[in-house]
Amino acid sequence: MALVGNLRDLKLPNLIQLNCMEKNTAKLTIEYAGKYGFIYFQDGNVVHAELDPEIGEEALFKMLALQEGKFRVENDVRPPVISINIPWNSLLLKGLHHLDTMHISDESKHLHILSMLMNIKGVRNAALIDTEGTVLASNTRIDNSSVLTAFTFLQVEKISTLMGRNNPGFISLNSNQSRSLIAYYKQNLVYLDIENKYQLDTILVLIGQVLSV
Repeated sequence: MALVGNLRDLKLPNLIQLNCMEKNTAKLTIEYAGKYGFIYFQDGNVVHAELDPEIGEEALFKMLALQEGKFRVENDVRPPVISINIPWNSLLLKGLHHLDTMHISDESKHLHILSMLMNIKGVRNAALIDTEGTVLASNTRIDNSSVLTAFTFLQVEKISTLMGRNNPGFISLNSNQSRSLIAYYKQNLVYLDIENKYQLDTILVLIGQVLSV
């Protein structure tokens, strides 16, 4: 039976250590923000990793930065290739040191912000969208209506500027089951789907704290 869970509950370094100490040959799949990463173990060592477009150590290092994501471990699955050739404990130490010293890429920053937003109680879905309409990061598939809702914010901002009024910090659109909230984050747009049963004022404080990072 496959082991399934979320990296919120069992961190990736611990998951790697567990499989290596048990001398497993297995495939670890991680799903987060619409992307899939794969780590392969052979006789208790990490021998291959993939996170498009990276393979090998760089793919593993990017996955170590994830704080959240679904995982699945399937035993007795052999690697398609060998791309990592150092002992697992040395690899893990190297990866953790790499996290401390590397320049965090824009993609990693986007995933980190998305992870923090999804940890706010009441937030069901979140996405980061640039002003050209490209989805930079999302925890689920974003449809065209969500992108259109985000661009409504830009139109409101333009109208406010033309009228000589202060730009809004956010806009909120309500339906029977949920509330869509759009705000700015460093020249991009944040789209949030929030359950109606939660107080907007409370959630806004938490969202503001995340977006000020």
